[in-house]
Amino acid sequence: MSRALQLLLEQLDGQERKAAAELGAARLQLQQLEQQQQTLSQYQRNYSQEFHNRGQQGLSAHQFGHFQGFIDKLEVAQQQQQDGLLQARRMLEQSRIAWMAIRTRKQAIEKLLEREAERQRLDSSRQEQKMLDNLAIYRFHKKRR
Repeated sequence: MSRALQLLLEQLDGQERKAAAELGAARLQLQQLEQQQQTLSQYQRNYSQEFHNRGQQGLSAHQFGHFQGFIDKLEVAQQQQQDGLLQARRMLEQSRIAWMAIRTRKQAIEKLLEREAERQRLDSSRQEQKMLDNLAIYRFHKKRR
């Protein structure tokens, strides 16, 4: 049993490392998308402010259409970015759940192996004590003869 559990533990260790790497990649992806979202939001605010400032100075119909069209495109990009963030958060949560499941299973196998090692240590200790007791009895009887 111990060898089979040891092999399973080694397999789970590899799976845990892989799941941890995937979790790290998902975190990084989310951080990058959040940074992109902030950058896009700042750009949209700046562009809208520029549109407002130029609007106060007077815009031609062509300039107005150009500004408004680009602002519309920025709003679509913002929505797509929000969708990407939502998906990245889901992926992060799925990765976290997968990693935790593997980690929990690995910890359970480690606990079983610890118990097995403790049981073997106790068995060995009992055998050693039995041998010492037998030796003491043998020596006792040998002295009496």
